[in-house]
Amino acid sequence: MSREESLLWGDLGFSLLRIYSFLQREEKELAAQYQLGTPHVEVLYLLSRLEESKGQWMPVAQLYPYLPITQPAVGRILKHLAYWRFLELQRDRSDRRRLLVRLLPKGYKLLEQVEKRRAQTLRRFFPNLPASQLRAWVEAMRNRTFMGTEAYHVESSVGLHT
Repeated sequence: MSREESLLWGDLGFSLLRIYSFLQREEKELAAQYQLGTPHVEVLYLLSRLEESKGQWMPVAQLYPYLPITQPAVGRILKHLAYWRFLELQRDRSDRRRLLVRLLPKGYKLLEQVEKRRAQTLRRFFPNLPASQLRAWVEAMRNRTFMGTEAYHVESSVGLHT
């Protein structure tokens, strides 16, 4: 890799970190309005992306590989979200050891607000980005996010893997 290309990648990386810090700040402000933190919003978002259909029950264990926190910490976040009625928890009737979770309408409503805020924030950084190029970026990164089909490696709060 040439020095020029290396510098370009470095600039891109720094820019992405700066954009991420803006996104985090915006998300933190929105979450605070609901007495939540950023990890709560990330868990809700992860649930919405992993569910096969809206409002469907899924095993809590399905979340663990994507989060860089312990299983008890995930459980505390889920209990807090259930207390505030963003999601619902129940034991699996066929196996009481399994805990199931599903999003509730209040959770979907918060996620809509988060998605809108994310889009507004990112649009400020990329005001002239055509939809076709945005789709291309998302597709290019798809295999590096939790939406990929490879084995997962807990590396960040959104389950990036290498």
